[in-house]
Amino acid sequence: MKSFLSHGMGVNSVALHLHLLDQNIDFTAFFVNHGTDWPDTYAYLYYFQEWLKEKGHKPITVLYPDVGTTDKTEGFDKLIDYCEYKKIIPSMMFRWCTDKFKIRVMNKYYEKPCFNMLGIDWGERHRAKLNSIGGIENRFPLIEAELDRGDCKEIIERHGLELPIKSGCYICPYQKRGDWVKLRNKHPDLFCRAERLEKACNEKRLAKRRADTSLPWHALYKPIYLGGRPLKEVVDERQAKLFKRDEYPPCECML
Repeated sequence: MKSFLSHGMGVNSVALHLHLLDQNIDFTAFFVNHGTDWPDTYAYLYYFQEWLKEKGHKPITVLYPDVGTTDKTEGFDKLIDYCEYKKIIPSMMFRWCTDKFKIRVMNKYYEKPCFNMLGIDWGERHRAKLNSIGGIENRFPLIEAELDRGDCKEIIERHGLELPIKSGCYICPYQKRGDWVKLRNKHPDLFCRAERLEKACNEKRLAKRRADTSLPWHALYKPIYLGGRPLKEVVDERQAKLFKRDEYPPCECML
C-alpha cells in the first residue's frame, strides 16, 4: 500500500520526513495550506522544499481547502477568510476548523487503502492509536524507532537544517498567552486581524443576545490561558510597564 505523510511543518513532521528518507521508505508527503498558519511556517515550507530539491528528493505536494457555505457560490481556501465571513472563531470543543480545512482535504487526497504516517514521537506514545478506518491505517514510525522530541531535533540538525517553529494556526484557541504576545510583537498585522475577528464575533453574539460587550476571545469555551479577558488586555498586560508606547510594534486596527 502507498504511504502518506501529512505535514504540519513542525519539528516532528520534518524529523519524520527525514527519518523516512534515511530509511529509504517510499512515501508521498503533502501539506494542507489553509492560509492561516504562522508566516514562519510558510517560510519554512519554502526553505524545506528548496532543500529537498537540492538533495534530489520528491517535493511536498501542497493542497488547498475549498470550504463552501450555503449563502456563497465560491468556497473558501483560507480559514481566516471563512471565520471573518461567518464571524466565528475556531472552537476548542468541536474543532470544526481542523475537520473542514484539513481532514476533509486529506481524505480526498489519499489513495485508499493506504498507510498514514503520523509524527507522534516516543515521548507521546500514549497518544498513538492503532486503527484502520475507511481504508486508512495509521502508522507511527517515530514510536517504532523509539525517537523522542530531542531525537527529532537532533535528526533535523544532523541534516544541516534549521529547526522549525511549533506549527499551528495563528488564531488557534489552543495558543497560550506567550504565543499571542509573540504574534503581537512579531506579526502585529496578524494580531490586529485576530482582534478584528474577536470584535466582529462579539458583536454578532451580542446581536443574538448571547453575550454582552465584554465577551472576550474564545469566551464561549473559556480557555484558562486567557483568563476570560480580551486579547488586547492579555497582551498589553505587561508591555505597558516595560516599554514606551512608541517603542512597541505599531498597531493599525484602532481597536
